[in-house]
Amino acid sequence: MRSLGTIKGRKHAETFVAHLLTIGISTQIEELANQPQYWELWVRDEDRLDEAKLEFDSFLASPFDAKYEGSLGRAQEILEEKRRIREKAAANLRRVHPTQKLSLAQGKIPPLTLTLLVLSIGIFLFSSFPASRLGRQIIGQLSFVTEQDYKDGQDDPSASLRKGEVWRTITPIFLHGNAIHLAVNMLVLVSFGSMVERLLGTPRYALFVGVLALAPNLLQGLLPAALFGSPFFGGMSGVTYGLVSYLWVRTSVDPTLGVVVPAPFIILMVGLIVLGFLGMMPGIAHLCHLGGFLVGMIMGQASNR
Repeated sequence: MRSLGTIKGRKHAETFVAHLLTIGISTQIEELANQPQYWELWVRDEDRLDEAKLEFDSFLASPFDAKYEGSLGRAQEILEEKRRIREKAAANLRRVHPTQKLSLAQGKIPPLTLTLLVLSIGIFLFSSFPASRLGRQIIGQLSFVTEQDYKDGQDDPSASLRKGEVWRTITPIFLHGNAIHLAVNMLVLVSFGSMVERLLGTPRYALFVGVLALAPNLLQGLLPAALFGSPFFGGMSGVTYGLVSYLWVRTSVDPTLGVVVPAPFIILMVGLIVLGFLGMMPGIAHLCHLGGFLVGMIMGQASNR
């Protein structure tokens, strides 16, 4: 806060503070201990200090100007509206923790999130036996590029895509290397995906998930190894990173949605990305994580416009 100046008389101080509130400038007043009847004004929004000073000089020059009439009443209406918004937000507030099974507490899992969950688990179970013919076929059909195409294309990561197999830009999200990888991704998917699907509706959510799969997968699959790329990857992590960052950005701008994503969770996710690019977590598709996180943030900001 920054001091704006002093005004003599509580009534004048309250009238001016009310006037500032009607133009969106928040202040507070304090009576001076050594000067009774004199009130010091403090501006909370320092970016608008210069504007407040101009209003202050204008008020001191003509405190009984007609434009100040009714300021107290209008300010009271503004404060009442803000109080209702705060109460509504508090009533709807749900704190999101990564270890909570939020979807269970909120009812049934929405249809598309449930479909992604079932497909991921089912494909993991059937593809967990790469020595079997079925396991090899599943991995071969869902991977970003087949090993044979990659070899025939002289290490071209887009070799399978060039053959028209465009589904491979999406399907690697259903391949998980182990049970822990699957479990973590499914927990985040169900927790955050359920909320995003309820928020957007299933059709828009489907489009959003498609973008969250497509962009990170292309980033991870097509960039060279020198930039941490590799066409041999799998997992829902890019999607889940995007769901979390989307909710984080959107609810930060619009808290009335009633969801708060804890800052430590965001710090943890960003920290894992940083550690990955520092080479401390090999064998993980870090570009998927980064791509999903950035796409989610962009979409979250765009939704609030």
